[in-house]
Amino acid sequence: MNILLFSMPDTCKGFPTNVLMAPNLGLSSLAGNLDKKHSVKITDLVLRRKDIKEAIAESLEKTAPDIVGISAMTFQYKTAVRIAEFIKKLNQNIKTALGGYHASLMFREIGESRDAAFLDFLFRGESDLSFNEAMDRLENGKDLSTLDGLSFKRNGKFIHNRKRELEDLNQIKLPDRNVRLWKGLNALKVPFDLIESSRGCLMSCNFCNIRSMYGRSFRSYELKRIMRDIESAKKLGIRILFFVDDNITIDVERFELLCDEIIKNGHNDLLYAVQASSAGIASSERLVNKMATAGFKVVFLGIENRSRKNLELLNKGDIIDKSVLAVRYLKENRILIIGGFIIGNPDDDYQSIKDTYRFAKDLKVDFGAIQILIPYPKTEIRDKLLESSLLINRDNFKKYDGGYSNLKTKYLSDKELDFIKYSLDRKYLKTQEFNVIKVLLKNKLKSLRFLRGIINLIPNILSFVLIVRIKRLFMSEKQIFFQYLQRVSKLNEFDI
Repeated sequence: MNILLFSMPDTCKGFPTNVLMAPNLGLSSLAGNLDKKHSVKITDLVLRRKDIKEAIAESLEKTAPDIVGISAMTFQYKTAVRIAEFIKKLNQNIKTALGGYHASLMFREIGESRDAAFLDFLFRGESDLSFNEAMDRLENGKDLSTLDGLSFKRNGKFIHNRKRELEDLNQIKLPDRNVRLWKGLNALKVPFDLIESSRGCLMSCNFCNIRSMYGRSFRSYELKRIMRDIESAKKLGIRILFFVDDNITIDVERFELLCDEIIKNGHNDLLYAVQASSAGIASSERLVNKMATAGFKVVFLGIENRSRKNLELLNKGDIIDKSVLAVRYLKENRILIIGGFIIGNPDDDYQSIKDTYRFAKDLKVDFGAIQILIPYPKTEIRDKLLESSLLINRDNFKKYDGGYSNLKTKYLSDKELDFIKYSLDRKYLKTQEFNVIKVLLKNKLKSLRFLRGIINLIPNILSFVLIVRIKRLFMSEKQIFFQYLQRVSKLNEFDI
């Protein structure tokens, strides 16, 4: 079968495309686990944000697919449906399949909505192996009703097969990054890709949907397999790899062994980024030392909040002291820290939100990724917000991208939350782009392409600062804020 896989063009506000154009690791894994008799290509629409229609038509013409697979996160879902609808208009004989977190968790709602008219299949849970099984059955006209994890149509209505059990990671082959139609995925103009060493998390954070996807589990790949994956990425010229593990610090000893293997195999010539918990990083100074030696230069650290009450509400536990220690360990090893914080908790008022910003400043994280709580579907926090009538936006998932407030607190409206975040971002985080550049340069990252990417950012930052200062001569802060909201609202608007 001819198969075409689409990743979405939608990006988060905090990661503009002049800084990051990221691939979809899930699609690369689907491609790597397909039998060779199938022909597969991947279309990364983030590279063609300005001409989506032309990009879709061009990729369909090049590949003549029998089936199109679309992967979408919650905030990308509406774009995914519009793409499926557009494909059906171009050629109604092409089958369309939707996968990813949103389809896995919201399959019943999708199957009963008007969107179902443009979709033929929903792949739920891990599809690395089930996608290939489905392609084989479709090609040979075999029964689909016994394929766990699949939703398919019968007489125009979706049939939802049994839930699929978690896969044995030893059975999953390496992702295939060679089948992308277009090149150019990068971070600061440096070739960039994603990798994983484990799946799942054992923590109880109630704002995260990982446990809804995998249950409370933690599985890891063999270290030899990870080394082969790094080697295959290096052969393609990749210089930055981001470990997307749900919680790589669940098993600190194993993470240390991973660092040892990276060093042993000479793969510490790459730059690695990773997301990690404060508790995990704080638990082992030796781990952080090994991370630095192995080439880990960037850590997204889940700090979340300064308020113990809010941390308890989020089921994070009392991690304040651990966050302080984790930041210290990382700074001592010159590892750039992106501090993840959550505001807009039910008991938040202006002062408590301001305290969170002060916490980020006091910790001296290099970049504060401060986000208003996102009420993702099938999370416990969403249920609590519904019960307390604090959830404002239930189903316009396009706004679940971190650029908007979708809720109110007991003391603040959604509009007040948006404005408070905007004003405090400007007050506390206005110079952090330069701080990131300074830290990266301190890490002695001498790649000419990397330095070019940094240099390209500087005029953008300077022009933005200058424009804001000029505007303040003629406009109020609220007027500037409304213009900002208009820009954010257009970030992921596409002509499809």
